[in-house]
Amino acid sequence: MFNVFTVSSGFVSKGGLVDSLTLKSAGIDIPAIIVGEDGRGRSRGVLPVQLPNGLYKEWKEKGQVVIYAAEVGTTKAGKPKLFAKTEADLDEKIICVFNTKIGFRGSNSHTGDRTGETKKDWMDREFPVFAEFPGETLITGTIAQGAAGRMGSGDQLVAVIPKEVVFRTSYGGRLYGAPSSHYYKWDGEQLLVLTWDERVASEFF
Repeated sequence: MFNVFTVSSGFVSKGGLVDSLTLKSAGIDIPAIIVGEDGRGRSRGVLPVQLPNGLYKEWKEKGQVVIYAAEVGTTKAGKPKLFAKTEADLDEKIICVFNTKIGFRGSNSHTGDRTGETKKDWMDREFPVFAEFPGETLITGTIAQGAAGRMGSGDQLVAVIPKEVVFRTSYGGRLYGAPSSHYYKWDGEQLLVLTWDERVASEFF
């Protein structure tokens, strides 16, 4: 069983929100973590969650509940599913809910750390190269701007992240002074988050 965190474009919080998903054909609600959006140019990612009795009762009363630890399993159809627990007993991985934003008319990305290499664009500007996203993605959803989602779009996801591995969320478009990316590392006790400038200054990880 692993700890659950929510990562929201540089803001880290313990736990993940379990919402209510309505199954219209069956006329029932089920507990699930939901990322992305409904609508044109958008998509929802749904991760069902099995809740223990106490949390299930709270979810039934409030329509949502926060879980802080879970085990990754599968549904009968073989799709990913979480089994909520009262506490984690393993620290080599965490479960992350990525509520990643996009800038105005922008996009986003989820990657690993800088590789130390660089590449140039068509204007001969140099940019860093990033490693592949190191997490095991369980579900993905898409958020967007504009009626048809054509003004900008990006991914949100839930993933299992290993310990002592740096990962990154990046945001394109107009950010109005906000950082364009954040770097994270789970050290077994904390999920640390820094901008690139903060990493350079602190040499924290």
